[in-house]
Amino acid sequence: MNHTAKNILIGTAGAAGLFLASAATANADTAHKVVKNDTVWDLSQKYGVSVESIETLNKIDQNSHLIVTGQTLQIPAKNDARQQEDKTTEATHEVSIKDGDSLWSIAQAENTTVDKLRSLNNLKADENLIYPGQTLKVPGAAQAAAQTQMTSADTQQASAQTQQPAQQTASADQTQQAAATNAQTQQAAATNAQTQQEASQQQKVQVVVSANHTTHTVVSGESLWSIAQAYGVTVDSLRQSNNLGATLVAGTTLTINDPTKTPAQQQTQAAQQQTQAAQAEASTQTQQTTQSSNNAQQQQTQQQSQPSSSSSQQQSAPAQQQATQTPAASSSISGSAVAAYAQQFIGVPYVSGGKTPSGFDCSGFTHYVYAHFGKEIGGWTVPQESAGTQISVSQAQVGDLLFWGARGNTYHVAIYLGGGQYIAAPEPGQSVKIGNIRYFQPSFAVHVN
Repeated sequence: MNHTAKNILIGTAGAAGLFLASAATANADTAHKVVKNDTVWDLSQKYGVSVESIETLNKIDQNSHLIVTGQTLQIPAKNDARQQEDKTTEATHEVSIKDGDSLWSIAQAENTTVDKLRSLNNLKADENLIYPGQTLKVPGAAQAAAQTQMTSADTQQASAQTQQPAQQTASADQTQQAAATNAQTQQAAATNAQTQQEASQQQKVQVVVSANHTTHTVVSGESLWSIAQAYGVTVDSLRQSNNLGATLVAGTTLTINDPTKTPAQQQTQAAQQQTQAAQAEASTQTQQTTQSSNNAQQQQTQQQSQPSSSSSQQQSAPAQQQATQTPAASSSISGSAVAAYAQQFIGVPYVSGGKTPSGFDCSGFTHYVYAHFGKEIGGWTVPQESAGTQISVSQAQVGDLLFWGARGNTYHVAIYLGGGQYIAAPEPGQSVKIGNIRYFQPSFAVHVN
């Protein structure tokens, strides 16, 4: 009888030992040997634990998350008290994704890591795509949530004080009154900040008009740049003295502050220059006519003294000489002239589909400039590719067209100014301006024939 009881006790003790050993094994940390392409995030997904618990247990740098092939890592059990404590005490709040945000920029702004964001939002290790309007969890309590908790705690404290004996009621009333006064102070500060912001916006909208100013009515074909040149002022001064939109509309009356010249004087000077040029041209023609007449008389004298057999050759000489002196009209376009004319439109706003100085898009601008020289190059980028001979960007000369995109599918065009610079109507919200190919590299160039 005693022998049987002894066997039963030994069997029971052995079973209990096996049970305890099994429980200890289940709760113990798991060892994992790192293989190629393993990451801390992959291991956290495989074993169902957090990235932080693995990195904390193995003293891994939480900024680099670096682990090495062949390294042995301890993986905490799912029911590890440390992991449960971390999950319980960790506070999170939500942020709304805006246009241009990325996981990296949000991690930097919230002082956390990309892996942490993926862990909180159940994102895959290679998932980086987020959308505007999407809501993500980020670690740390939001300021609004903290204030809500503080307000809730104050309310509970005031309620508890109200339930205390009568001698503490006065103290609770004073606390509530102080809280109300503090709230009113914060509201007054917010109102004051809003008032200052509105005043600042009004100051920005308010235009500046000097004592010495004049007015100008915009006509079709004019630009801010051409008006500024006519009055001897800058485009910036025109914007400061007028509330201007994206498009300069014909009929708009502009205020011109401190003009240094008038369009009438400029027209007079231009007329004088044209008159002088005409006089110089007339004088040149007169000299050429006189010289031709003298040459003809000399030829006739020589013909009289020479045998008749050479008279036909002598008679044809003046005609050949006159033909040599008269230059042939050139059909080519000066690249320098194209570049100089294009720069007259600096400051003209970008307008989608625009083809006039009231507003240009990229191909409308190049078409308008070349049309001024009688050259039809097409109304948009792809036809303009065939306006001449395709060359490399390194071979481009002043006045050539620069293209961005594959041939037959180009999306932008500009006029080369030389020295790595070009002029173009860039994009909505901007105006015609000069750029540099160092920062925006074209795909190829076309020398207009």
